[in-house]
Amino acid sequence: MHGISLSTIPELVDGVTRLAVDADLSGTQNLLALTDDSMFGAGKEPAELRKLMRRLAARISRETLRSDRPGRSEDNPNIPSGYTYLLQFIAHDMVNTSISLAATAGRRFGFQNARQQPLTLDTIYGGGPDVSPQVYEYSAQCVHSRGLMPRTKMRCGRAQDRVHPDEKMPFADIGRAMPVEVQDSGLDSSPGNPECLRTEALVADARNDDHALIAQVTLLFHRMHNFILDQLNSATPAKTASDAYRNLICARFILTLLYRRIIVKDVMYRLLDPSVYRYYFLPDINSGKLVCDPDAGVPVEFSHGAFRCGHAMTRNSYRVRDDTPIPATRAMQFSSRRAPQFVPLSKEWIVRWEQFFEINGKKPANLSRRLRPDFSSLARSEFYFPPLLLSSDGPGLPNRDLVSAVYARIWSAPKLIDALRSKNPELANFLPTYQREYAAKLTAWLNETADPKGVSEQFEAGDIAAIVDDPPLPFFVLFEADIKHDGQRLGPLGSIIIAEAIIGAMVKSPLGKGPFVLDPMRLLKDQTGEFRKLGVDEKAFSVISEMQSFEDLLVFMNAHGLLHQG
Repeated sequence: MHGISLSTIPELVDGVTRLAVDADLSGTQNLLALTDDSMFGAGKEPAELRKLMRRLAARISRETLRSDRPGRSEDNPNIPSGYTYLLQFIAHDMVNTSISLAATAGRRFGFQNARQQPLTLDTIYGGGPDVSPQVYEYSAQCVHSRGLMPRTKMRCGRAQDRVHPDEKMPFADIGRAMPVEVQDSGLDSSPGNPECLRTEALVADARNDDHALIAQVTLLFHRMHNFILDQLNSATPAKTASDAYRNLICARFILTLLYRRIIVKDVMYRLLDPSVYRYYFLPDINSGKLVCDPDAGVPVEFSHGAFRCGHAMTRNSYRVRDDTPIPATRAMQFSSRRAPQFVPLSKEWIVRWEQFFEINGKKPANLSRRLRPDFSSLARSEFYFPPLLLSSDGPGLPNRDLVSAVYARIWSAPKLIDALRSKNPELANFLPTYQREYAAKLTAWLNETADPKGVSEQFEAGDIAAIVDDPPLPFFVLFEADIKHDGQRLGPLGSIIIAEAIIGAMVKSPLGKGPFVLDPMRLLKDQTGEFRKLGVDEKAFSVISEMQSFEDLLVFMNAHGLLHQG
């Protein structure tokens, strides 16, 4: 959590009584310049709109796989479950806001996107070893140099076997630590106390300790960084602190280059509408086609709209190591912040990645849920996601996403479609008008499952017309995906928003500066000359493969013993 904007202090007193455009979005922007009448919920009272979102969330919760829709599977054959958590990781690397707009009812005191260099693996590296030392190994070199040599390798922590606690487990978790001799009222941290808890996750971004699966994705990047750094240190040994910093920075450049290429070639290819993908990413990253200003920050229509789609992808259970399904709620227990009594990670959650990604053409055991306004019981859980405001909200992530849209000051979905078609007529070739394509279908969907005698909260008079006239963006993106692609990928509007944000982030934060700039779309072997300028021997690159997909990364890591380290 980073800087707090003092310019928003008056809102703590006055509150938000009417939705209106705010020119200061604290490190974010609107996809297109926004006017008061183009905003979602324009002119409406936020408190009443918030209650309407609760009733919409109740309708979403009634969306079950009914028997009158044969063949409508929740499994998405296009997107294995591993991408659910890779997308969460990417979201952490794009946006790090200090507070939740849903939790503060739109008061922007403390709201700021602290991720000033998106898609550069800030979520892994933090501020580097001098700012985020907890992430990095305290190595023998640090000891012998009395701290003059920087920490450069990333920490990996030992997992545990609860059945056989004396068994020596592999380093298959993120690093975790227990505070000792501190004045924490919730801890007995005296030396030797066996109940002293590992309350501290040794990661750069605390959100990467939210649950077992995101921690396992984070561990992959820690291990891959360490491998790349070993190659650099072997080819060009670090004899001075400057050498060590150089190798650390070069390892980050290499890993980030591979990561960005995987995002473009694999993640975006699977997630986006094919026409949108071709328009923005083929034959190369087409930054000249952007309608947003990449220097202005990440669009709020991305952070509080389209990219919330990942919440619909989470499953109720996963086959982590074999064919035995484990409830996803148990993954939530493995968090130093939420439940330190359960960490480190237990043996059953050491992921076999072939269960989560397609590797060597083999279908994985876990597919993501289709992109629809239909969520798992975990995402709708009141235990993990209680109402933020009891008088106005319902439980679950769907409700939270809708409430965030109320206060984020984002575009109205129908008006954004019209504005994009007008701003760039080329987009009109694959971005249909809202009224023609969606209005009638949305009306029918909202009317389904109505049951005045049921327990679930029903719509009130005028609710359906109001939602059809101005659907909240996080909801509409999922509805559009269901209509256009049966939930296997996003529809045109959601895809355009995400493509604009991803390309904008890469343009805003290039990999390098001045004459040293790396291109994620070019092969690494064709860019080794850039590293020679920094004094790195080309031998460092001899074993690092070219990668186009996350499957390629996993196959490479497995071949080099990086997936199952002791």
